[in-house]
Amino acid sequence: MSAARSKLQRKKLTISSHAVPLQGGQGLNLFQMIEGARDALETTVFCRGASQRAQKTHLVPDSSLSCLINRVPVVRRLRDWQTFFSDTHFDAYVANRLPDAEVFQGMTGQCANSLIAAKRKGSRTLLDVVTTHIEDFGAQQDRECALFRVRPSINARLRARILQEYERADLIRVMSNYARESFIARGFSPERVVVVPPSINLEEFAEARFDGPEFRVSFVGLIEPWKGFHYLIEAFNALDLRDSELVLWGGTGARPISRYLREHMARNPRIKLRSIEVRRSYDEVYTRSSVLVHPSMADGFGYVVAEAMASGIPVIVTPNTGASELVIDGHNGYIVPARDRDALRERLAHLARHPSLLREMGRAARLTARSLTFEKFRERYNSCLQALAA
Repeated sequence: MSAARSKLQRKKLTISSHAVPLQGGQGLNLFQMIEGARDALETTVFCRGASQRAQKTHLVPDSSLSCLINRVPVVRRLRDWQTFFSDTHFDAYVANRLPDAEVFQGMTGQCANSLIAAKRKGSRTLLDVVTTHIEDFGAQQDRECALFRVRPSINARLRARILQEYERADLIRVMSNYARESFIARGFSPERVVVVPPSINLEEFAEARFDGPEFRVSFVGLIEPWKGFHYLIEAFNALDLRDSELVLWGGTGARPISRYLREHMARNPRIKLRSIEVRRSYDEVYTRSSVLVHPSMADGFGYVVAEAMASGIPVIVTPNTGASELVIDGHNGYIVPARDRDALRERLAHLARHPSLLREMGRAARLTARSLTFEKFRERYNSCLQALAA
């Protein structure tokens, strides 16, 4: 054991994330952080669900105002305010209870006051950012939400808090070079923004069989405008391919989106919606798919892309997705311009006409996913902690 690692074992880390370990993208990210730091530092976690892997866990209760908004149908549509009140309540709770620690790590949008409290206690601070820069992410979200006349999940006040967090943190962690460049383009010092991609446990993913009767196109994740699902639906409709289906694995929240899906599913029965917990159904979701399409407008990474590749199916992504850095165009998947329905349709048609490509590109995708080891993640993550705790 190195002297640096031995020294780190005597130091303390506090992680704050308004998530439940292993639930959703933020929950998976939180779990990996806990695991990554567990052997290096004495870790205390503030979150919404218990973790047996952390030495100390503080469960933060929900905001009563956020719960009230969620219970009242008329105001339930104000999801941006629900997010704002919920995250600011979480932040205030943590800021008032922070223990002494050499390093404090908070999640973007949830730690503006906690960063101040941590610095007063002498902690160095790490901000975990799972999106691109908020101005980039927010602009894409606003544009696509306007098409459906739904409210974005992030309003002006929450954006302002996030910008404060950017300035207050000593170090910013992002999940891809694409996300890092969105910060550097806005004047951030390259030394302040570090890339720590997530890991993938290949053993959790059975290899795709490609033995189904239909060419199955899958979309996995939040069915939100900025995820670009509507461009995929339009491309699939234009494809008009026999023995094919488009399955959207996820849930809808806003009524206009639900109405949009109902209308398109009524016109095209080959479009299907499956609201399930994907991380409990990998075999059903990925191994029975022919291709995953992730047409996102702004994604700091995109776990589903790596998960699909680990399952041995090709992927089609936009360059606005951090995980596109895993894709070698034409080798293990395709990269198409954002909002380009015709490019999506052409790539899908090409794969459908050449089924041998599915297996060939799927094998290449699975080999690529092997590089996302937990050991690499832990090494990069602990490098950040060492730089702050030294």
